[in-house]
Amino acid sequence: MTNYIKTLEAISAERAEKLQVLHERIEWMRAHLLSAKFVGVGADGDRKDWIATADVLRFVEELRSSI
Repeated sequence: MTNYIKTLEAISAERAEKLQVLHERIEWMRAHLLSAKFVGVGADGDRKDWIATADVLRFVEELRSSI
């Protein structure tokens, strides 16, 4: 019974750590999307709120790899 509880505690700790990493990466992505790179109008008059799909795909892959 003790080994079973220790195993469950280890699994729980591992999942909590993975969840924390996911939260941190999501917050990093959110901060990136709110950065000056995507706010306002550029010097050429174009909107700066366009999102590079490569950035989004990279973020998604990072999230997927941390599961």
